[in-house]
Amino acid sequence: MMTYLERTSASTGVAGLAHLAALTGPVIPVLIYAARRRTDSFTSTEAAKATNFSSALVAAMVLAAVTKMYVPFIGFLGTLALWVFPVVAIYFSLAGFWLARRGNPAHYPFRLKVVKTHD
Repeated sequence: MMTYLERTSASTGVAGLAHLAALTGPVIPVLIYAARRRTDSFTSTEAAKATNFSSALVAAMVLAAVTKMYVPFIGFLGTLALWVFPVVAIYFSLAGFWLARRGNPAHYPFRLKVVKTHD
């Protein structure tokens, strides 16, 4: 049985902001997580998810850049990844934003566990 909790507009707004801010890197979502972790479980969980996704994306972008520069025969895959990863990031961050604004939890296809979530 699923239970749905009523979310306040402030809570869903900040959670949505965390998902949008994940496009700029993990710093803003982790600050939102730190500020809300004791007072708002929905916002802190969503900010943790955004932080983890953003951290995984930064790690993937660094790996793609290193592949592009230093691996001679498959460097084109690094170039392709550097074009694809931002598109993926925009799509999933916007999807997370819209889900969080509606009070629903967002789900990312991959994540690096940097911040612990309770889901």
